[in-house]
Amino acid sequence: MIQFNRDRAINFLQQILEFELAGVVRYTTYSLIANDNNKSEIVDFLEEQAEESLFHSQKVGKVLVSINGIPHSRIAPIAELESYSVKDILKASLAHEKQALGLYEKLLDALKGSNSDIEKFVSNMIEEESNHTQELAEMIDRLN
Repeated sequence: MIQFNRDRAINFLQQILEFELAGVVRYTTYSLIANDNNKSEIVDFLEEQAEESLFHSQKVGKVLVSINGIPHSRIAPIAELESYSVKDILKASLAHEKQALGLYEKLLDALKGSNSDIEKFVSNMIEEESNHTQELAEMIDRLN
């Protein structure tokens, strides 16, 4: 078994935590804006994503604490959109999900063979993020 690099895992988990917390803010804001455009399916989806980002941040935080990491109360930067059309909101959401997926994949790569419990957790998160990415891509395609 490969030596578990706790500091590296903590660093990745903190980045992911900050990113998931930014997702809560991003999706909540987008749902409020989309609600103004009366797109209930989109609003429901964005509200669900905000709730799921909160749930993900809690799960990631628990893993972080389980390896003696201390969660910092920060969120990743959130870029403002130039336009808040439904399509632009979905495209920004897709970019966010792809970035989250990339962070989880980097963590998994860093953990390979060193901590099977965290590897399993991260693999499940990658599957969830992949599903979100696919769902967003399909939503954008339907708008075209």
